[in-house]
Amino acid sequence: MLRSHVRTLVLVVLGGLIVACSQVQRNKTIAVPQFSITVKLSETAQKKLQGIHESVLVIAYFDGDPLPGKGKDNSPMRGVVLGSDEKLVDDKNVATFADTKISQSNWNDLADKNYFVTINVVSARKSSKDNLIDCADPIDRISTFAGKSTKVSCRLIGERDASSQRCGCWPRIRG
Repeated sequence: MLRSHVRTLVLVVLGGLIVACSQVQRNKTIAVPQFSITVKLSETAQKKLQGIHESVLVIAYFDGDPLPGKGKDNSPMRGVVLGSDEKLVDDKNVATFADTKISQSNWNDLADKNYFVTINVVSARKSSKDNLIDCADPIDRISTFAGKSTKVSCRLIGERDASSQRCGCWPRIRG
């Protein structure tokens, strides 16, 4: 009887260790190479955000194409989602991604380890509930971003670009 209980206890402990080890394996991460995003605000956007004490937030999404049979439908993301990170810009309008990590188990499912990075820049919604800025959304491979600073231009939502403000003209419609 005692032997049966000991055997059961040993099996339970071993089962728990196996589950714990698989969880650790699943939770392993890989460091993303350091990169930074420099946000260039239009003069109008800069004045507006400063006037209401609003910050700028940079969000980086990491994903890639899967090995055969490894992908999932993650629309609008690619088949393997690695994770994301977000940083507020500093006083020079730079967001540095220096300590970002992604899922190693998902990284193992990538067909190409040179995964994609999608950058999204928004107002941080500290003083306004809505995003106030319209920015370019760079999308490229991590090798393009790694060790570099990428410039992203932004203006207020609804702000006309400088060329249309200069001429004050409407596009001509040919009929």
